Amino acid sequence: MIKRIGVLAVAVLMALSAAAFAAPAPVKVAYNPATGNILGFIAIEKGIDKEEGVAMELVPFTNSTDALGALQAGKVDVAVSFGTAAPLTFVTKGADFCIFGGYVSGGMPVYARPDFDYKGMESFVGKKIAVARMYTPDIVWRGAMMRAGYDPSKDCTIMEFKKPADVLAAVKAGKADVGIGTNSTYLQALAGGLKILTWTNDLDPMHVCCRPVCQNSWIKEKPEEVKAFLRAWIRAEAFLLDNQEECVKINEKYLKLDEEQSRIMLLETNQVFESDPKSNGVRYMWELLGKLNYAETEGIDVEKHINAALYKEALDELQQKEPDNKRYKEFAERYVKYNQ
Repeated sequence: MIKRIGVLAVAVLMALSAAAFAAPAPVKVAYNPATGNILGFIAIEKGIDKEEGVAMELVPFTNSTDALGALQAGKVDVAVSFGTAAPLTFVTKGADFCIFGGYVSGGMPVYARPDFDYKGMESFVGKKIAVARMYTPDIVWRGAMMRAGYDPSKDCTIMEFKKPADVLAAVKAGKADVGIGTNSTYLQALAGGLKILTWTNDLDPMHVCCRPVCQNSWIKEKPEEVKAFLRAWIRAEAFLLDNQEECVKINEKYLKLDEEQSRIMLLETNQVFESDPKSNGVRYMWELLGKLNYAETEGIDVEKHINAALYKEALDELQQKEPDNKRYKEFAERYVKYNQ
């Protein structure tokens, strides 16, 4: 009996040890609860993250500065819905960040009161323009003004705020003529009777927005963990493409919206959801930061802060498991276009 108990105890300990060894790696993911994180929501809701070997834990932040500050301090592992301008600006100030995947391109509204007469970039000249500092739409709008032959800092009155919600409030109160917004304030802008003048996709089709960003140390120390995250991210995008109505319900659950609001946010805001890093777009945004004198990019090698290789490895691994998966084939073709 004693021998049996001993054998059983050893077996239990071995089982517990094996379970602990196989437990998915916890990954803390910072996101904006007003903007969302549909690929993360899908990965968690469908158990894809754990299947690939990571356990995503969502950590909410209401603005880019706080989220990226937490990332730099090691309080989170990944920041997702905080644009490209903000993490790249942090890089110019010494942060050892790395953009290693994709999430959203476009889908950021430019809005004003209903009587605003919009006829193109010239409509902004002489107006009070509210922007959220270090948010991608701000960079996109300034770049579009520059290409149209204007100097936004001289030809407009730019009102800078910390958060998109402050931009919305300024326009609604009549303190600003135009708001360069984010999708996090889109529903509130509509509810407040504002008019959508244009979208960032229309101002600049080349621009990319929210990218998964981490510290370079995570990639160096735990590349397999990063790839597991990316495999889950890629599978979540494939699920979104093939199950949009179910994803509306998932979005509704995590963002605590009603079904109509969830559908609008997910499917009707000009957002393009892609897991690909789109490193060419990131380089484009880096150059734009320099041209606009928005941040001091001189002397910094941006290539040290972009990693598309692990995404390709993660995608290759998924293709090896499912060689006939049409989505993975599409993603592989897209990778060449976006990164080479």
